[in-house]
Formats: sequence, C-alpha cells, structure tokens
Amino acid sequence: MISSSSKSPALLSRVTCPQCFSKFLPEDILWISEHQDLSILDNRVPQGQLRFLPSRFTPQAEALDPRGMRCHRLACPTCHLEIPRPLLEMEPYFLSVLGSPGSGKSYFLAAMTRQLRRLLPIKFATAFADADATINLRLKKFESDLFANRNPDQLQELRELIGKTQLEGDGYSAVNFGTQSVSYALPFVFNLRLDDQHPNVARRGVGRTICLFDNAGEHFLPGMDSSKAPVTRHLAESRMLFYVFDPLQDSRFRRLDKSLESGTVDKSHLGSQEGVFGEAATRIRRYAGLSTTQKYPKPVAVVVTKCDRWMHLIYSSIQDRSPIVPWTMTDSDGVAHQTHAVDVGLVDYISDGIRELLISTCAEVVGAVESFSDSVRYIPVSATGWNTDVDSLTGQAVMRPGEAEPFWAEIPFLYALASSSLGLVPKIRNVYEE
Repeated sequence: MISSSSKSPALLSRVTCPQCFSKFLPEDILWISEHQDLSILDNRVPQGQLRFLPSRFTPQAEALDPRGMRCHRLACPTCHLEIPRPLLEMEPYFLSVLGSPGSGKSYFLAAMTRQLRRLLPIKFATAFADADATINLRLKKFESDLFANRNPDQLQELRELIGKTQLEGDGYSAVNFGTQSVSYALPFVFNLRLDDQHPNVARRGVGRTICLFDNAGEHFLPGMDSSKAPVTRHLAESRMLFYVFDPLQDSRFRRLDKSLESGTVDKSHLGSQEGVFGEAATRIRRYAGLSTTQKYPKPVAVVVTKCDRWMHLIYSSIQDRSPIVPWTMTDSDGVAHQTHAVDVGLVDYISDGIRELLISTCAEVVGAVESFSDSVRYIPVSATGWNTDVDSLTGQAVMRPGEAEPFWAEIPFLYALASSSLGLVPKIRNVYEE
C-alpha cells in the first residue's frame, strides 16, 4: 500500500490503468524496484525491474524494495506497466487520435501539445505539463524536431521532420500473461490543473490527468486489433475522438483548385480514410457494447489537416480569427477578473463551412462520421502554419522549421474541454452569419 502523511494529496477511491484499463484500489498499487539485482525478475514485463507490494517505507513514504533501495515509480497490479503518480490523485481524461497512415496524426499531436504548453498557463491560468517526462519522451522528440530543429533556417521536407508512428517500438509495451504475450499502447500523459491565480477561486487546484493515445494508422486497418495486440481498446474509454483527416489525399478534393495538385501524394492511401474511421467505429461499438443502431454518445472532432493549403476555398481571412477570446469573469464577491474563453460559436460556424466543402467532395467521410455520432465538429488545423511551400524539383512540401507557427492546433483539445461538464475551460457562444 501507499503510506501517506497529513501533507499528502488525497488519493482517488479507484485508479484506472491507462494501458490495460483495469480499475483497482490505490492501496493495491505495485512499486517498481530499484536495485540492479532485481532486474529481469518480473513475471509480466520482460526485461523489467521486479514489481512488488511493499511492506517497508521510509519516513518520506517511499517504498523500500527487497534489497532496501528507495523506490519512486509505481505500476499497475494487473499488467505491471508503469503508472504516473498523478493518476492516483486526479481523474483521467482519455482522448484518442485516429486516422489513416500519413494523415498527419503525429504532426497534429506535436503542434497541439506545444501550443497547449504555451497558451494554457497564459490565457487560462491553467498548468499543462508532462506527468512523466520519460513516458512522453517520444512526443517531446516530435515537438523538438518540428519546433526546435537544429537547422531552423534550412528548407527541409515536411515528411522528414517527424518520423512515421511505428507499429511496434517505444509506443507500445509487451506484457506476459502466462504463455501469451500482449502488446499494449502507451499513452502520452499530462497534468492539467487550474493554478492559484485562476479567477474561479472555487475551482483552483482542480484538474485532470490527460491521457492521449496515438496509434500507427495501420492499427486501424481491419484485422489489426486482437487479444494479443489490443492496441486500440482505448477508443471505447475516450471522452472525445480526434479523427485526423487529410483532404489532400483525396483526388476529388484536390481537383477543387489547381494549387492543390502540386506536391507528391502517396496514392496507396487514397480512399482508405473513411474505411479507417469505419473500422474504428466498429471496434468502439464492440468494446462499448453498442448495437449497430445506437449512436456513439460522445463527440467526434474531425481534425481536417493542412488547412494552410485549402482554407482559402471557404474563408479568406481565417488566419486572423481565433476562438480564444478575452472574457470577463465575476467571482462570488462581485470582483471582475480578466481571462479567456473558447468561442464555441466560431468553431461551429467554421465547422459548418468545412462540412459543406467535404460533402461536395468526400461525402462518404461525412456520412461515416455523422452516422456514428450526433455530435461532430470539423476543425481546420495546420500543424506548421502558412509558411510551407512545394519544391519545384522534388514536388515535396518543404519549409524552414524556424518559421513553423501552428494554426488552430490546440482548438480541438480546448473545444473538447469547453464542451465538457468539467468546468476547466470557460466557453461563450457568439452568433456568426454569412
């Protein structure tokens, strides 16, 4: 069990593992040993340190392993995979990113988390930080490659800046259950907590542990999820789905404007995007016990990527518009505080325009998503901003990394929080008309 003192934060009554999704009492959490003699001894995690239920603690409430070493890391009692400590203190908020191979999921995630780190503390008085730097190392590398590139002023191909998400590797972990090995997807985990300067005094200190899941696009192809590799089971647990859709992979969309024809497109992916969503919808129904006629009771954000290339087809001045707007909040004492809110009215207005554009070109995508959920928003995102170009010799999209400035990359996440009942991000709804 975890020993506690009067200064220790309150623990949840039930803890949810973000890998196997088992639920357990906090006193059943396992600790991960530190002594080198206890390596390669765990019966579940190959090459892992021994996991154990401690009986001895230091005065600072740190467990002592069987060799007397102080321990600091925790693990799930079911799958034995590591669990960041904040998951014992704050309720998890699961979000899933899905999309076909090459749709831009990793770019979107890198841009989104970079923007959230910058904007949440300044505009919403809310801390957003890694729950564990080691667990988020892969995503931090994505952010570094894109926004802290070693050659910021050198033209580079976009497809080379961030490597493709792999089917195996450091985004997944194998666990042994007897003679069967099961591979689990590892989420990126963040702490989100209203800080001490938040204008809503009653909500200060309130937060959630954000768990973001990003699979290789191939994992959403038929037959790629099984009891040996349940790597997309998080879909049924998520509070909102981010379906990343690249319209430039569709030849019908590119025919809307000659400028969209430039650049090389991987034709092996054409036509597969709605199929990926359809497969994900089938799995969610199966995991969540939904019938074929039941709608998914949670929202879906269709993240329509590369909007710097096509947004001019709908709105000419979109670069100057943001749903993050100044807002005055009055506390219980009648004191006014200046903060920001998400204008969900603007998001809905832009969403309607994109929906009409997609209906005219990729109607089956709209049909697949809206037949699954009654709450769908189409949100334009550019992970790199408006300074991309196409190399005339290679036909590849290029840019100088130092000029990358994401557009609306943080909006799907902020819209999800603002639309939820958590009360962590305020919202307003202005009315927009043509």
